[in-house]
Amino acid sequence: MSSGSIRRSQLISPFGVGAMTVLVDGTSVISAGLDHWFRPAREDDEVNPAEFRIEEWRLRNRLKVDYFQAPPPYITSNEDPDKRHNLKLSIPFLRFPGWNFCAYCRRLVKRPYHFRGRLHCDDESHVEGARSARRRGKGPVMAQVPFVVICEDGHLGDFPWEEWVHRSANPGCNAVLRLKSSGGGSLANQKVQCDTCSAERRLTGVTTAMSVGTEDGSTTVLSRDLDKSKAEYTCQGWRPWLGEAEEACGRPVRGSLRGSSNVYFPLVESSIYLPQGSSAVPEGLLRSLTGAQFSPALALLKMSHHAPRVDTLRSMDTSGVLSYYRAEQIEEALNEVLGRKGPPSGEQGDQAEYSLDTLSPTDWRRPEYARLRDEMDNPNLVVAKPWEEDYGDVVRDAFSRVRLVEVLRETRALWGFTRVTSQNVNLKVGKSRLRRHPTRPGHDWLPAYTVKGEGIYLELNENRLREWEGRENVRARTVNLSSRFHAAQGDPDDVTPREVLVHTLAHLLINQLIFDCGYSTASLRERLFVSDDEERPMAGLLIYTAAGDADGTMGGLVRMGKPGNLEHVWASALDNAGWCSTDPICMELGETGQGPGSCNLAACHSCALLPETSCEKFNQLLDRGLVVGSLKDSGLGYFSSQGLYG
Repeated sequence: MSSGSIRRSQLISPFGVGAMTVLVDGTSVISAGLDHWFRPAREDDEVNPAEFRIEEWRLRNRLKVDYFQAPPPYITSNEDPDKRHNLKLSIPFLRFPGWNFCAYCRRLVKRPYHFRGRLHCDDESHVEGARSARRRGKGPVMAQVPFVVICEDGHLGDFPWEEWVHRSANPGCNAVLRLKSSGGGSLANQKVQCDTCSAERRLTGVTTAMSVGTEDGSTTVLSRDLDKSKAEYTCQGWRPWLGEAEEACGRPVRGSLRGSSNVYFPLVESSIYLPQGSSAVPEGLLRSLTGAQFSPALALLKMSHHAPRVDTLRSMDTSGVLSYYRAEQIEEALNEVLGRKGPPSGEQGDQAEYSLDTLSPTDWRRPEYARLRDEMDNPNLVVAKPWEEDYGDVVRDAFSRVRLVEVLRETRALWGFTRVTSQNVNLKVGKSRLRRHPTRPGHDWLPAYTVKGEGIYLELNENRLREWEGRENVRARTVNLSSRFHAAQGDPDDVTPREVLVHTLAHLLINQLIFDCGYSTASLRERLFVSDDEERPMAGLLIYTAAGDADGTMGGLVRMGKPGNLEHVWASALDNAGWCSTDPICMELGETGQGPGSCNLAACHSCALLPETSCEKFNQLLDRGLVVGSLKDSGLGYFSSQGLYG
């Protein structure tokens, strides 16, 4: 039986429900739906999922769920003798794709997705050629084929080998198939062959899409050319991660390598914790309730579905710390800790509807933007305001506001996924792809994980930014990028100069902080606050750590944001932006576009790209030219006067 281990956070992204991964023994598997999570390993095992419940009031309202569940850790009885529940919980995976081939005789064999163990080739050639009687009947271990088929409705299936080689959606021949290669690395050098009828066909073009002037504008070579009768071969609604196929969706299908990046795009929504209660709640009381004395009791009461009461807490108070607070204050603090209260009045309460479908990402982040700009002291969010006069001119001239986020808590929840492209889908469609059956009332949940970290918040001067983005050369360069982004992603919103500028600045600073702080490449992330709304503009960026291990809890990032350190970080980042090691090629390619979908200008792996887990926009919409200017237009950049070309 195949088994393996995976970090709990990776079950949210990049290996969430419906995603494929490869185990250490080489077996390709796909993560099963949420219906199969939290199943006991044995019938008499006790399971209590409430132990892994996550409370995040803003994210709960946005994704329209009752609560969130963290993926369970795998714990054995030997590790904790007193633990009697939630033992040996594991996340089920299915073997996918189902087709396998022999590396020696090239035979293709299909097995069910629940097949366990190693599959040996039983072709007669291996029986006759066995070196000993002991090896007869036990051929070489077969490997899974590298090809699958996907469609834009999120479906995923086995490649139609029988249909493709026989040029028919309903082939009558069930003979042995073989996948052969002529030695080249292209699809034209791969072909499938039938032993009985001698039919054979190359895989040329099976991954290709094309425009045909139809209503939706496109089809694929696989759908158009599979059947010799010219009847289009369309998706049948395959959903192997849920154990069934739904109604055929009728969309064109395309072949893809199972490890290709277009097979799975996780839809993850994140939230930085914001205090829910009023400012009248004493911070000392909040720290007491989240400390060692009360937090275990609150967790047990939540697991037993009993609402904690003020008198119950007072009876547990052996230190007498609660005697200093009124009952109303304790009740308010309980609402804060347990997330039992709705959106507060004031700025956050102005958003009557937090739903993902109705509230734009920009407006969703406005409450975070407002809290990060000023000082805050909460157990889950601590924002410090350094003296701006202590910073050198290089920082004061570049940024109008600097804040040190000493503590932050981030929750990231998986609410769906897409395939083929990272197109937008509505919340209902995204959630439906994660489970086979609808949930019971009061038990609608999504997988999530929460971590604590630290960060640096920086903000650009709005007046200077308005003047710069109004320049004709700046707008012309961004319009060129925006048109390519629309063609690649279908995003209806225009790409603005400040969006590209703030995004590129975040990447440049992260790349510099990696060297100065010693963080691993994927430990730092960006969070952008951008809007050109005349009444409520935003031009801020948060660089923060939110890793599930020791990274992000040592204080190193906040230290680099303090006066005396940030000046060197910023000056070095700006200097590196002025000249890339691949220039002038990188800067010249900025005229025509480069990177995914040609949605970057002057940005490559040597200067501005990051691991995709660190970037909000999948390494798109980046341009050093808007930061420091280009070879042809030295005055183009926002910081041209400080850049190499200025």
